[in-house]
Amino acid sequence: MPASEHEHPLLLIDMGGVFFDYAFDRALAHWAAAACTDVARLSDAWGIDDPFDAFERGEITGADYLAHLRLRLGLELNDQQMTDGWNAIYGPVNRELIDLLATPAVRGRFRAVLGVSNTNALHAAAWRQLYRTDLPVLDGTVCSHEIGTTKPRPEFFESIAADHKVPLTGMVLVDDIPVVTEDAAALGLRTHTYTGTDNLTRFLTLQ
Repeated sequence: MPASEHEHPLLLIDMGGVFFDYAFDRALAHWAAAACTDVARLSDAWGIDDPFDAFERGEITGADYLAHLRLRLGLELNDQQMTDGWNAIYGPVNRELIDLLATPAVRGRFRAVLGVSNTNALHAAAWRQLYRTDLPVLDGTVCSHEIGTTKPRPEFFESIAADHKVPLTGMVLVDDIPVVTEDAAALGLRTHTYTGTDNLTRFLTLQ
């Protein structure tokens, strides 16, 4: 790493899809079983919409979003049943990534390693509990619903840069969604589209 503003940058690690596995199909399957309905019907009705985005920006409450979701999916489940399904999306943690982030080579290269996530109050509470023994490998997490904006909006990265007193060019983002890494790169961040730990290890070695 050259001795400049790029020396000891912040490393930003996407949570869902990089740090841990998730799939919304698991939520649909959970609700279908709880409501004794066809999962295909729920799949046809489900989608990311304006209330979903507002929930991820912290603009509406969990109760408000669940009420919207219940209506959209045509379900007669109570809030707890809806929440249980909503939080059923999570799968295994990425053990290879956690091991990589704990290595002296990575810890010595970056001033801090932060988890970053487009998420919401219900999901964040769930994954912080579910992965509580693995999260300490990170120096902190930045969640969209807590800062009022989502990645790859400039405001998301500008908020982190301001909090840590670094320029946008002093951050490295690892994310599994190409449009996110492309937009972040246009802002001046160095980026890596995550496809596996081996490729990430090579990327970090070249930084």
